[in-house]
Amino acid sequence: MTAPPSSTDDRGFESALGRLLGIGVLASSACLALGLALTLLRPDEGAQRALLTSGLVLLMATPIARVAVSAFTYARRRDWLFAALTGIVLLELFASVAAALR
Repeated sequence: MTAPPSSTDDRGFESALGRLLGIGVLASSACLALGLALTLLRPDEGAQRALLTSGLVLLMATPIARVAVSAFTYARRRDWLFAALTGIVLLELFASVAAALR
């Protein structure tokens, strides 16, 4: 049996998740803002559509990345209950993406 993670580990984990979410939201917002600006300036170009799509995909992928990082971290800590539960959530997220694409 391993020792439970310390509060320092928890703070690092929460900090990493916060950075991941912040980067995802910032990248998504930048793509969406640039795509919107291009749409308003030049409505006939295809670049804005790619930027808007990328922004939406990044926005939707950010929570999935958070769950994946959480599952990996729980497995690394050998917290098998939370690793399994988080893995199930990750599988459900992937299944919903697959169903939406189908």
